Amino acid sequence: MHEIKVPLNVNELGVLLSALQLLENSDENRIAKHYGSVPSLYNRLVDAYNQLDQEHLIQQDDPICEPSF
Repeated sequence: MHEIKVPLNVNELGVLLSALQLLENSDENRIAKHYGSVPSLYNRLVDAYNQLDQEHLIQQDDPICEPSF
């Protein structure tokens, strides 16, 4: 099998987009070498994110991780 569909909600896509934005250049280059372009993946995920209803985003506070702001 080459491809599967993974249902993700708006919060989960937001996490992935945030993680991709925080990659350092060395990590991005390593990922590109093995799997493909990070900016291309980011753009595809942004397109999917923009199709979802973002009005009801759920702020989820993790009791283990405190915000750094």
